[in-house]
Amino acid sequence: MCGIFGLVVTQDSNLNHNDWRKGLEDLFLLSETRGREAAGLAVAMPDRILVTKDSVSATKMIKSPRFREVAQEIERWFQQPAGGLASIGHSRLVTNGLQGIDANNQPISRDRSVLVHNGIVVNVDELWEQIGQEGVVRSAEVDTEVIAVLIERYRRENASPQKAIARTFDDIYGETSIALLQQDANAMHLATNTGSLYLCFNDSNTAMFFASERLICDQMLTGSNAIKGFEGGRIEQLAPGTGCTISTTSLETSHFTFKICEDHPAPEIAPLLATQKRIEDKAAEIQDARASMRRCTKCLLPETMPFIEFGDDGVCNYCQEYTPWQKTPESVLRERLDGIRSSDGSPDCIVAFSGGRDSSYGLHVLKEEYGMTPLCFSYDWGMVTDLARRNQARMCGKLGIEHIWISADIKEKRAHIRRNVLAWLKKPDLGLIPLFMAGDKEVFWHANKLMDAYKIDHMALCTNDLEKTVFKQGFLGIDARATTIHRPSSLPVIGKLGMVWKYASRFARNPAYFNRSMPDTLFAFFSYYVINQNYFSLFDYMEWDEDKINETLIGAYDWETAPDTDSTWRIGDGTAPFYNYIYYTVAGFTEYDTFRSNQIREGVIGREQAKELVEVENQPRWDSIREYTQMINIDFDEAIRVIDRIPKLYSAQ
Repeated sequence: MCGIFGLVVTQDSNLNHNDWRKGLEDLFLLSETRGREAAGLAVAMPDRILVTKDSVSATKMIKSPRFREVAQEIERWFQQPAGGLASIGHSRLVTNGLQGIDANNQPISRDRSVLVHNGIVVNVDELWEQIGQEGVVRSAEVDTEVIAVLIERYRRENASPQKAIARTFDDIYGETSIALLQQDANAMHLATNTGSLYLCFNDSNTAMFFASERLICDQMLTGSNAIKGFEGGRIEQLAPGTGCTISTTSLETSHFTFKICEDHPAPEIAPLLATQKRIEDKAAEIQDARASMRRCTKCLLPETMPFIEFGDDGVCNYCQEYTPWQKTPESVLRERLDGIRSSDGSPDCIVAFSGGRDSSYGLHVLKEEYGMTPLCFSYDWGMVTDLARRNQARMCGKLGIEHIWISADIKEKRAHIRRNVLAWLKKPDLGLIPLFMAGDKEVFWHANKLMDAYKIDHMALCTNDLEKTVFKQGFLGIDARATTIHRPSSLPVIGKLGMVWKYASRFARNPAYFNRSMPDTLFAFFSYYVINQNYFSLFDYMEWDEDKINETLIGAYDWETAPDTDSTWRIGDGTAPFYNYIYYTVAGFTEYDTFRSNQIREGVIGREQAKELVEVENQPRWDSIREYTQMINIDFDEAIRVIDRIPKLYSAQ
């Protein structure tokens, strides 16, 4: 199991900053035997609680820049000690929740509580099911979060910290030991139902530490690991079913059991001067910075959007220059289809069919509303999800439509993606993310070949202008606002040349891109930006109604949605969850922000509703991201670790 530990120093202690740091680092290293997948630290001072964690071993964490920053903050406290200094740490063995996701690592911050935990809450899912009915949202996979949530729930019912902890231990099932700091008290709470907590106080009762094992405490009392003043100290074990509250200013200690008698409550340690510490958690700081970005007052585009400018009224240039989506009269489409409709049931048009929302609905409309006999074609480049394939089968089976598959060498395509993703992770660059999707751009080449082979002159693309995402080229330094989503080749020649130059110059700065995927990437550029693209878009002639589309697909075809998102968009593309996570983490927005902003400009949705939608849609799709990393054979934890440490465009680093 994991190792938890802590060190408390009062202002009267004779320990200096070096003693504190050495003692804490030794506790980290000695506890590392209990878990090496992640490490974290919370330090409570009178005015704040600093939280840092990383998906690396304790050995690596204590050498990290962030740990040094925290240590420097603590050094200032030692220069003028005031109140107490309490530290709790964690060395993680992964049991619940992948360590690559910082939210799953400890300490866990939730409301007023900062918590480290050793053990497994076996009934975590049942507890969340109950808590979820109260409107409380789960933010991590790790079981520790439910402990913090339960403690906060009982605190809100005016229970003392000890009673809140006791009631929480009554709720949970499994092996559990915790150390807890709270925003509104100068105290540290320890509790265990197994006895896996050992405490040691120095001779002058001005400092103490605790650990998960007696052996660790023994090693901290003798030899090179001994903390000054603790030599030969006495070790006390917390018995199973007990806890204690320790004042961080005086080390006054009160013990309690998990069955607190109402007539004889355990003594409480009152906060000094009603102290209200602020919790400085890096993850929370990033969240706050993202939330405080300047955004257009009309749409949702933030200040990190490439080429964005704001007017005096706060309206962005994307809104000011927006041209409403001009539909060609539906009668023109009907006339075109009337002229090509077959009378004998033979294919009369081709539909590029990804299995996504729009192409599925387009297939339905052509067959059921216009009486066409489409021949649908799918290009599998290795990132078509199984869910998309199942939806393709649903649509074609029920509509009685022939389905042609053109499959790339999947193993080779995924190897190309892997090479480019690994190159990108060496030197992250938002402008080069489209390389991850280079493999699917050959769809235009194969579409042309298929039209020639079947002697069919009409192909429908079921794309819509609301989904236009020019920021992908924008991060490369290319203004692609003049292009259409249906014909990428419409990018002006100067733009294409500029794009080649931009890619080449950035490749030169990261030679890892010069790998075996290069010919495939060049062919993708040719297929996407150069060859003739003579197709018509169904939604240029008809209304695009998201609710109607979803109701039709789910109601009439039992169309399958993804379990890790409420959105029906991009669920057929295995790459989208990964690149949207990068954009959201680094730039603070995703494709959903641009999509909903276009809807706002079209007048089909209000800004507040759009804002509520993207807050949900932008949440990381961890299951899909994990599946993506498995498909291309890269380390999930390492990839997420690199992405999370990229300097953010919306906060000063």
